[in-house]
Amino acid sequence: MLDDVAGGTCSTLEHGYVARVERPHGLPTGQRQFRESDKGPLYRDAVYLRGIAVVELDGRLFHSKVWQRDRDMERDLDVFAAARATTRLGWGQVFDRPCSTAMKIGAGLNALGWDGAAHGCPLCG
Repeated sequence: MLDDVAGGTCSTLEHGYVARVERPHGLPTGQRQFRESDKGPLYRDAVYLRGIAVVELDGRLFHSKVWQRDRDMERDLDVFAAARATTRLGWGQVFDRPCSTAMKIGAGLNALGWDGAAHGCPLCG
């Protein structure tokens, strides 16, 4: 866990994504806390394929109020306007359905140019 924190995971949800979704299913390692500064300091939770794909991990602490959700949607719109893809994951995708989530992330990355393949883990059964 300490290696994951040193690698940029900043919350239980972010650590869960690395430990339950990304790593056990053979997904590429995302760039953690990737800084984008076109509109002031902005950090992306995980960025893939040289910035083409963005995964945001939204816990309740910083993403549950109306203005916070609006801010997140504006960020997603900025990503889309730059011809990039973003997805937002929460607790259910990471802790309740990690295998399904990994396969969907893998398929999205494949559609955007990743030549790898997500694979099952012991939990996938």
